[in-house]
Amino acid sequence: MPRFSEQFVHQVLDSIDIVELVGQYVALTHRGREFVGLCPFHDDKKPSLNVSPSKQIFKCFSCGAGGDALKFLTLYEKYSFPEAVRALADRSSIPLPQESLYSRRDEEPQAGMSKRDLLGVTAFAAEFYQRQLHTPAGASTLQYARDRGFTDESIERFALGYAPDSWDALLSAAGSKGISTAQLLTAGLIAQKEGADRCYDRFRHRLMFPIYDLTGSVIAFGGRALRDEERAKYLNSPESILFDKSSQLYAMNWAREKIVSGGTAVVVEGYLDALIPLQAGVGNVVASLGTALTERHVRLLGRYAREVVLVFDADQAGAAAAERAMEVFLAQQVGIRVATVPAGKDPCDYCLAEGPEAFEKLVAEAPDAMQYAWDLRLGKYRAAGGNPADRHKVAQEFLRLIATSAAYGAIDDMRRGQLAQHIGHILNIPASELQRQMQRLARQTRRAAAVSAPAAALNTEMITRDPERIVLEVLLNNSELFHTVSEKLQPADFTSGELRQIAEKIWALGHDDRLTLQAVMSDSQMHDLADILSDMTMAGQIHAHGEQALAAAMESLLQRHSDRDIQKVRGGDLDDEALRKLTNHHKEADPRRLPKIN
Repeated sequence: MPRFSEQFVHQVLDSIDIVELVGQYVALTHRGREFVGLCPFHDDKKPSLNVSPSKQIFKCFSCGAGGDALKFLTLYEKYSFPEAVRALADRSSIPLPQESLYSRRDEEPQAGMSKRDLLGVTAFAAEFYQRQLHTPAGASTLQYARDRGFTDESIERFALGYAPDSWDALLSAAGSKGISTAQLLTAGLIAQKEGADRCYDRFRHRLMFPIYDLTGSVIAFGGRALRDEERAKYLNSPESILFDKSSQLYAMNWAREKIVSGGTAVVVEGYLDALIPLQAGVGNVVASLGTALTERHVRLLGRYAREVVLVFDADQAGAAAAERAMEVFLAQQVGIRVATVPAGKDPCDYCLAEGPEAFEKLVAEAPDAMQYAWDLRLGKYRAAGGNPADRHKVAQEFLRLIATSAAYGAIDDMRRGQLAQHIGHILNIPASELQRQMQRLARQTRRAAAVSAPAAALNTEMITRDPERIVLEVLLNNSELFHTVSEKLQPADFTSGELRQIAEKIWALGHDDRLTLQAVMSDSQMHDLADILSDMTMAGQIHAHGEQALAAAMESLLQRHSDRDIQKVRGGDLDDEALRKLTNHHKEADPRRLPKIN
């Protein structure tokens, strides 16, 4: 891996606004001097992530994640430190220093397999497919896209393309540009027949939809079959180091801003179902990627939206998908409503036929999840007729859903009571009896959740007020106090290995009059300690450490050292030379009587 100089890393970090960077991934709200949002690194239910524009760091006070812009990218994008530096340099259009550029020798045995390299491969493929759409071979596919309702402007905006009806069109084009077969395989763009060396294009004779991440990079593709006899109507890229369909949503790169500003996300099931409303000006629509919605999808949505509206087909499959999704949303405390497209239409066709205003009205009038679920079950209940067992099963199924929702905080006690009254009237069961059953089911749910829940994360307030730590906290926030401290303390005086390592960096920078938080974090050796550094920086601010706290911490440390020296003398652990140095040291002014720092 290439190494970057601290000066270059510092230059890159200077060019980045961490609020803007983190805001690409998390909806941030201004609170006082900082910004807060839901932490993307754990299942956050309330804003635990703090982003400091003045310090250019982030810190989660629940799971402990923290650091600078580089640390955020390494955690979120799973970049290595050099990859994160390059990504931020690219973001700011800062050219890489010549000596840090990759050489094939340096990269062996994984030549060209970094995330950055593979993003270059998928970007090439997207451009290739776009060009093919506008060739004579792609003419019929271009017309198909227009017939489905896409304007030429949208075809360009959404980067639609065409995968030629060939076994090796992309493979050959990529090879001519120096892209290896291994890279294409890893990116999921070609496949290899089992037991054979020959590879072939994964996507053939399909309308192509590039799938983007939140930063606008192409990470995968979806292809719509253009032959009726194809077994798979839609084919997605396989999962890779770039693409995980259980945590990514199609069109989030286009819809995120509108979702954040409006607080509502609309979730559909297909590419066209998302793109046609987006084209029409309904800007908060995203789609799942050929898989049921997962907890990770819900957490992603929850970082940007206060509520989610599911818009699925009116058929049985659509109802089943909505039911599955509702269960996932319950534990995440994200408001959910369910809209049903009139029978015979999907969201794409409905928006084209009725217009964007009708689509938005459908979304606005969508009932909440509980009402939707009850409407479905009421039909089952009535269909059960006089069969008591079936009617009881339907009623219990819905009561369990309500109880689960209440246990996870998805509905409040008032709403639960209203539902009990409503259902009791229909079922001819006293509402008090239904409430009692729901409370019992809720207790069972909470007990089950408590058993499976992970141990609570360390809270900043529980950190022991170690004087070594306080000294470093103060210096990270008040570098002008360094020389006062360095006259009395040295890195060797710190007993904790991690704190000593941080102290060594602070002392080196301080003696050169270059001590800043960013300068500390620019050292790749400090990258693994970024969470501790951000924690100490935030703690120094929160606990208002200053000169008085520093003086007390230094006195405590010096007293500790003096006590240790005395123990060594009593134990006879010092030779004559060491004893003479210790005697001379203690002839100096008593460091425990340090004057207050002015």
